[in-house]
Amino acid sequence: MKRIKFRFLNSSDVFSDFKWFIEAIDWAYGDTHFMVGDEIIKLAELKFKEKVNPQDIMNRMRNLPYVEDVKLIPLKNGHYYLYTRAKLPRHPNAEEAFDILELQKRGFLIFEKGTMTREESFLYVVCEENLVPEVISAIKRIYNAEVASIEDYTPKEGIFSKLTEKQLKTLLVAYKSGYFDNPRRITLRELAQILGLSPSTVKEHLRKAERKILEELIG
Repeated sequence: MKRIKFRFLNSSDVFSDFKWFIEAIDWAYGDTHFMVGDEIIKLAELKFKEKVNPQDIMNRMRNLPYVEDVKLIPLKNGHYYLYTRAKLPRHPNAEEAFDILELQKRGFLIFEKGTMTREESFLYVVCEENLVPEVISAIKRIYNAEVASIEDYTPKEGIFSKLTEKQLKTLLVAYKSGYFDNPRRITLRELAQILGLSPSTVKEHLRKAERKILEELIG
């Protein structure tokens, strides 16, 4: 697998409709976003600029025609955790989002993380090697982005080498989408939809992966 790092300027015309949001943010980190049915779910940690009223931003987001739900959770460090759920058919970038969804159906592809500063943003995408050309083409077209780097992606911990490709893929997507969080950010059924598998198959992959990891750790 490969990890691709994309760079794009926040001043790009692609983000013209969201300049009010970008201008309110001092810093942002998005763990991942994923699609369930015709909805796209995004989770990110934000730091608002001084004198910005977060509630005003939330009210404006709730008035967007494609936003179904938005929540802002204050954190101890002064940052906020932002959860948004939007309907793809009503989203201004719906066509591009469905293009990405089609790529996800053909192989492993996950938006690993993203970072945003006042001037620029970086997006990290992990995918199977055969999807790299199409992923680069799609992200360049959608975000007017440039490729900052491409590197091999392998699990850092040796214990993951014991897992099959399906077990590793299931475990990684489950972790990145918040399945192991407390409370869970995603249900088993929703996770199964993302992976294109039955809930029972996903549960079995996770059970076997967890057992192999525990065997390596405990012996």
